[in-house]
Amino acid sequence: MIYFDTSALIKLFVKEKGSEGALRLAQGQFPPVTAAIAYAEVYSGFNRRKREGYISDKQYRALSKQFEEYWATYVRIELTSDVLVLARILLERHPLRALDAMHLASAMSFQRGMQENLHFVAADNRLLDAASAEHLSPLNIETDRFE
Repeated sequence: MIYFDTSALIKLFVKEKGSEGALRLAQGQFPPVTAAIAYAEVYSGFNRRKREGYISDKQYRALSKQFEEYWATYVRIELTSDVLVLARILLERHPLRALDAMHLASAMSFQRGMQENLHFVAADNRLLDAASAEHLSPLNIETDRFE
């Protein structure tokens, strides 16, 4: 299965570097896995692009509608006390931002119940290095090739 952090998830909706790879990965046999916090982060990204003039109000509404449809199909990891504690531990181990630590903790929490490796997809090398150190399979959505 594949875990998308927000930097990878937003590429499914906004065409930018890594979008083609994100679309290929998302079309796999399982729905993408992500943290519930990605919902607010994606809307933050959409609104920033609208404020900065990269997308119009009409495009924003279309992106929002598309995102809502897809969001219902994703496996979402809720922000539990266990995830928060693990995020704190990760912040002590790795130079991560708070939301990145919550994404990594969410992925690790989900991985615990699986027999196979979870692929952790992001665009931030620091986060991907931490994912690798924590025994996830990191994929850089902007530089790795997805055939």
